[in-house]
Amino acid sequence: MKTAALIAMTCVALTACGGGDDASPSASGSNAGTGTGSGSNGGSTLTLRYEALSPAADAASFLALLNSEGAKGFRYLSDRFNASGSTTTSVFVNDGTAQTYTYELVSAQSSQSAFLAQANAEGARGYRFEGLLTYGNLYRKDGGTSATYTYAAVAWPASQAAFLTQANGQGQSGYWLAGPIMLNSTSTSLYMKNNASNATYTYHALTLPTTSSDFIAQANSEGVNGYRAKGALAFGTDSAWVYVKDQTQSPAFTYQAATMQTASAAYIQQLNDLGAQSNAYLGDLMLGTSASYYFKASNCSGFLCTTLNPLTQN
Repeated sequence: MKTAALIAMTCVALTACGGGDDASPSASGSNAGTGTGSGSNGGSTLTLRYEALSPAADAASFLALLNSEGAKGFRYLSDRFNASGSTTTSVFVNDGTAQTYTYELVSAQSSQSAFLAQANAEGARGYRFEGLLTYGNLYRKDGGTSATYTYAAVAWPASQAAFLTQANGQGQSGYWLAGPIMLNSTSTSLYMKNNASNATYTYHALTLPTTSSDFIAQANSEGVNGYRAKGALAFGTDSAWVYVKDQTQSPAFTYQAATMQTASAAYIQQLNDLGAQSNAYLGDLMLGTSASYYFKASNCSGFLCTTLNPLTQN
């Protein structure tokens, strides 16, 4: 399921270009600010299980697939192109965050005012925005929660400093950076607030790592202070690796790299092997060489502790 208008989280670092995750923007973690704990989810060990299924051929089939998987507790992550065999698969994860997920596809809105009206109406019903897809705008409701969501959109910043000012300002009001999107034909920052959560967010923007060892060192340094990798973002001529922390918690994140698997069966096997050890999948990154990256969280609860969409980290 291709992205219609996602911008900025590019092949600079977040995906292994030509071999990894497709540019589908959907999916995500649990409720913004509540949900799976890494290392613990309501006191139990986090175990992640993944599935890779044949992609749907049209909007109705795509929605039926997501709701069928959602009824089993599997959350849609993204579509992935597998270089071995030149196949595409739709990838889902079950991390125990919610017993069920329900999805809706709503007509795409190109204007900022119309999109915000739609997103806030869906959010008031407990559906969180998952992404702008070629089939329309995707929204997801997590079973077992009464959370509602509110959205704000502001112009995408033109510099790293402006981004930090903007994101940290929004974060202190409980708004999470859902991602850069195109509205009114303009790059726009979309922020999302979970009205059932008291979480506030702080962001760091650091130099783009150029090697795997550089990234692991940087991510672990940030992780020990409770900052989780959000991904590579571009701001005008600036670019940076962005990290985010829920200030209401004191979590820790540790990262590791694994050989990137280019065949679907081997890819899912690796995800499940590492997921059984409480390692959440971050994504396939091109940092000198291609590799798949995973993290393990401790003393953590909420959507930041688990696997999110590997391209958007939302």
